[in-house]
Amino acid sequence: MKVASEQRTNMEQSWVPSMAFWLCLFVAAALFAIPFLAPKLLVHARLSSRHDDNQAQLVTLSEHCEHLKIVQDALQSDPGFQAELARIEFDAVNPAEQRIPVGNGLTLNAIAAAPIPTPPGNTLAWYTPLLEFLTNNQSYTHCMLAFAAVLVMYGFVGLHRPVAS
Repeated sequence: MKVASEQRTNMEQSWVPSMAFWLCLFVAAALFAIPFLAPKLLVHARLSSRHDDNQAQLVTLSEHCEHLKIVQDALQSDPGFQAELARIEFDAVNPAEQRIPVGNGLTLNAIAAAPIPTPPGNTLAWYTPLLEFLTNNQSYTHCMLAFAAVLVMYGFVGLHRPVAS
């Protein structure tokens, strides 16, 4: 009975160093990957933000083009629109109509097109400052690499238990 309980205790304790070993290796791999992946992830975050900005601008320009197509169709096929535009262009007044003076903000200016609104720029991802910090500060990345090397050494040397036969 005593031998079986000792074997069970040894077996239960044998998984702890093994788990600690694998934990050290995974943490070391993560610490090793961070300095090498940070610049690439930073470029990806910036390009992704730029892509989103370009997509928003493309949608805005597409909507503006649709509006201009509607105006073009009206100019080609609607004589009433053509007459109104010519009246505004040449300031021609029909003698039968009565004009009411209004402020400049309320007058129709068909010559000057409204400026195309620019969509607001997207902000960068929340983790971008951390990536910039890791990319620009080599001393911290060297410390992480050194700590990863120490963890690997500790995992292989410090957690090694000789197997009893």
